[in-house]
Amino acid sequence: MKISKTLVAAVLFAGLSTTASAQLLVQDDFSLPNGTNVGPSWVEANNDLEILNQKVRGKFSFVSDTWMYHSTFAQPHATSKAAIDFGATPNDTFFGAGVVIGLDHNTWGGTAVRVTDNDLDGNFDRIFFMAAINAGAWYTQSTPIWYDLPVQVTSGNLTVWAEPADDMVVARVEDANGNLIGIYTAAGIAASPFAPTGTDVGIWISSRAKADNFFAMEHRTLDAYPADISLVAGGKQTMDLSFGTAHAGELYLMLASASGNAPGTSLNNGLVLPLNADALTTWTFLNLNHAPYATTLGTLDAQGHARTGLTLPPGILPGLAGLTISHAAIALDLGGVPTSVSNAATVTLLP
Repeated sequence: MKISKTLVAAVLFAGLSTTASAQLLVQDDFSLPNGTNVGPSWVEANNDLEILNQKVRGKFSFVSDTWMYHSTFAQPHATSKAAIDFGATPNDTFFGAGVVIGLDHNTWGGTAVRVTDNDLDGNFDRIFFMAAINAGAWYTQSTPIWYDLPVQVTSGNLTVWAEPADDMVVARVEDANGNLIGIYTAAGIAASPFAPTGTDVGIWISSRAKADNFFAMEHRTLDAYPADISLVAGGKQTMDLSFGTAHAGELYLMLASASGNAPGTSLNNGLVLPLNADALTTWTFLNLNHAPYATTLGTLDAQGHARTGLTLPPGILPGLAGLTISHAAIALDLGGVPTSVSNAATVTLLP
């Protein structure tokens, strides 16, 4: 992938940015030696997890309820979001991997969402929403809430978050190449007698399924993770938009700035985009859906959600190390009138 010279010039002339309001964000890529030590950021419930080839996985086949929670993350269910890469171990079946938000680690209560090998063929084929780890169902439901995946995979990505009203949970499943498999929801969460009242977030594994590249964050209209990209190694920042169901089917426009966030840029209807417009803002506006960005102009789905991102190849422009770029998005009706703006989120370019 080639980076446009126009973008390079825009960044170089725009100068260094000021810092946007920071998002609560924790992450773990499990870069540890093989063994039973899963790292200081985790508390295991039953010591049935291990590190193998820089991934965390269950130690034993056909074992359920293998889980751990993050030792420092604390966020209410309504503003929690977590993501993992999941994978299967060869010759293993009846496995599952997922995350839990709003977790009370004393009761195992929380919103537990897991992708599983339900038909025992060695592929992830179903996603379950549960009222707690191994609860089986929301207590107001006669049966568990589950969906069959239209594509069976041996690895992929699961992202789970609560809608701001706290009564719906959304899960996004992608394959290992980042292709969308499906977006799934479960409602009636907060109304359950076993509502997710905790503030922990955890990883839940059954059998010898694997998890990697864990992220947990304070869920906002614009979530951007990780917080930085190495210019030497290259990398990707995922950007998730959640404008809510009131904006379902509207357009979104993602813009960038290298000049900070305040006082921002005034739009129609009294809205203020939290970006100080500069040459990079102009470039992103004139070069929609152009590398190094993914889809910067698109349509919000039925939940008012969309995913885009910034991808940089290895060894790009080492002179830009230390630069912080800010992003923010505008929701627009089909006539192009702005209806809402997101918060600002940043990415820092490291050596």
